[in-house]
Amino acid sequence: MSSRDLTGPGQTRAIRDVLQSLFALELLRPSRRLWIGFGWISDIEILDNEARQFSALQPDWAAGSVRLSAVIEAIAAKGCEVVILIRDHTNNRGFIDRMRPLQRAGHIRMIIAADFHEKGLLGDDYVLSGSMNLTWNGVTVNDEHILLRRDPAAVAERRLQLEEKWGAHL
Repeated sequence: MSSRDLTGPGQTRAIRDVLQSLFALELLRPSRRLWIGFGWISDIEILDNEARQFSALQPDWAAGSVRLSAVIEAIAAKGCEVVILIRDHTNNRGFIDRMRPLQRAGHIRMIIAADFHEKGLLGDDYVLSGSMNLTWNGVTVNDEHILLRRDPAAVAERRLQLEEKWGAHL
């Protein structure tokens, strides 16, 4: 399947599954550079590790939900250059503060922009984009649309766009 369209909240479970799958993929085979760009991001539960199904990927995670910040830290520890693009807004302060130690340690790069409003993930072989923010409401409540594309040309085009627009900030 080269693309998949999802709309929330009717497909909330599918949206959560896609996000979980993409982040698990990054833990298994990290991208060279993972772009995480959302106008609003909160430290949501991103992996359901209740049955410890991710223990082979990260043995120190307890049974239960794993938050986005822990997943980003684990991906970065596996050698992926993680770039977080986020809007400079009070609603994002908690997440930004959680990411600061990783940024100071050089494990991630964070670009905080006053008017940033794009939404999406970009790995080596996929791009996820749409209207959804990476928040609990964005994933589970709001009327949102996302598109997952795996077409190499679409992925390369998006990578070029991000590099051209934000590469100088890295």
